[in-house]
Amino acid sequence: METVPKVNINALPALKNTTDDMIAPYLKSLGYKQNHTLTDVRLVIGFAACAIAGVTFYYDWTAGFEAVKGGTLYAVIAYFILNTALTFWIWLVEGGTIYVGEKDGVKITISTHTEKHSPIYHMKITSVLPGTSGPHTVEEKSSFTNWFDEKGYFVAKPFKAFLQDSIPSLAAKSPEAIALKSKTKSVKS
Repeated sequence: METVPKVNINALPALKNTTDDMIAPYLKSLGYKQNHTLTDVRLVIGFAACAIAGVTFYYDWTAGFEAVKGGTLYAVIAYFILNTALTFWIWLVEGGTIYVGEKDGVKITISTHTEKHSPIYHMKITSVLPGTSGPHTVEEKSSFTNWFDEKGYFVAKPFKAFLQDSIPSLAAKSPEAIALKSKTKSVKS
């Protein structure tokens, strides 16, 4: 895992974002290949909206408002449509998904969230194993205090154990996860 700066342990968004950022590098170290389609679609929609705004500004700057006001109306409508599509994409399609990846035919999708004023990290893992009829979903939760120390530094070992315990395709394969799992459960109590 990469070095992580100190975070404010009282800021749930900082704890969640830092934890989310640690999932992809760890799974990459295990040989998972991340699929970036969700992020790519978000970027294309966002860049298209920005391009419309930029082109409209340029034409307004060079030709003057009176000359381009008819085109500005269409640009505003297109911008509104693209931003509405982006909002729906983020809320309905992505829905908190922070990782999509695959290794040896095992496809996993991870979504996370926190609840207001609660230091609990909620993780939903959907796995599709080769030769199975459908997806298998597991929901896990744990306190951020299990992998952040009292000063706000991220501690990788307990988080790795939490991930290995939570992801079905990893849980049975790693003796380190079994050893760290017992330590993590004692920390949770």
